[in-house]
Amino acid sequence: MAKKIYDPIHKFIALEPWEDVLLKTLPFKRLQAIHQIGSASFVYGGGDHKRFDHSVGTMFVATKIFDQVTNNPSIDQTNLPYWRKVVRAAALCHDLGHPPFSHLAEEALLGEEGHEHWSMKIIRSSYLTPIWERAELDPEDIVKIAVGQKLYPTTMTAWENLVSEMLTGDFFGADRIDYLLRDSYFTGLAYGHFDYLQLIDSLRILPYNEGIVLGVEEDGLESCYSLLLARYFMHKRLYQNPNVKSYSYHLKKFIVHFFKGKSFLDSVDQYLRVNDFEILKEINTALFEKTHPMHNEARAIMDQEGRVSVLSMTKVEYDALNQGLKLAEGIVHFEKNPFLKTKKGLRFPVLMKNDTVVSAENVSDVSIPVSFGNWVYIRPDKVSEIIKNMDYDPTLPS
Repeated sequence: MAKKIYDPIHKFIALEPWEDVLLKTLPFKRLQAIHQIGSASFVYGGGDHKRFDHSVGTMFVATKIFDQVTNNPSIDQTNLPYWRKVVRAAALCHDLGHPPFSHLAEEALLGEEGHEHWSMKIIRSSYLTPIWERAELDPEDIVKIAVGQKLYPTTMTAWENLVSEMLTGDFFGADRIDYLLRDSYFTGLAYGHFDYLQLIDSLRILPYNEGIVLGVEEDGLESCYSLLLARYFMHKRLYQNPNVKSYSYHLKKFIVHFFKGKSFLDSVDQYLRVNDFEILKEINTALFEKTHPMHNEARAIMDQEGRVSVLSMTKVEYDALNQGLKLAEGIVHFEKNPFLKTKKGLRFPVLMKNDTVVSAENVSDVSIPVSFGNWVYIRPDKVSEIIKNMDYDPTLPS
């Protein structure tokens, strides 16, 4: 090992020589200028951490998962050193394609392909080719593991899907584990803490739905419950916080305007030129130039002048609001929740103490709500009137 990085979440993280060189390339230096939690850093001042830190942390967690589940004599050990390098590289590279302020304006700028499309481009680019040659890695293997079967254009093998799940999995993925722990630590919200080491220690490769996936031993179910709750409360208090949504509304408009008419989406070279600092510099310019087309958005972000208030409403509440014509004029924007009002439970295999494998749904009824209602963005001068007529009293953004 050539170097160790000290990380506030995982402490010392060891790097191979080629990984040390990889982290010094332009695509990774750019991640040091991309906020991990987007506009939430305006609400939680300590949440100033960057995608670079998360990428290194995800590599650490993905490696622990890989080592845990492959430490089994029944698994062919021949190619494991190669795939261990692949999963580390993929974990480091999985977020390379994020636009400024991470997910904030991703859909508006990048469409359905999302940041993963640009991550794939950057992994295949000339910026990183020398690293892959040095490490004797096929960049296409890294791409597969980094984005997973849902986004990779051709069919992946069962083994590739399993390795990708270690990184991208909806429940046990290293990406999710690290961002919950990291975002919780830097924002000061304790909700994201859970015993991830016990969770990883209980992971096993198990048969499920005619395939092989990650599952847990029976004694690891409690750690799964804690992860599920951490995910729920972090969404409730951080990612879906009304204050955060308010800043996101104005910042997203600003970022979309910033990209308009420019060539940042024309090539990897151009894409790597833009980061959060470029956006913040332009916000500062717009704040002091009254003729700037985004002057009002800059004031909303920096001076709180005209910043929208955000209410979460059910469909019934929204319909009642929309029937009042004068009240409806106060709506700046309506954002429909894309998810059904449903609950999320545990859906993975569990190795029971009697050596049988069952679905977690059959041995646990723990679940969390996943819908947070529809979002209604309202002009500040209309908020009191709307609440009064709705007989609706949420906690409003300050």
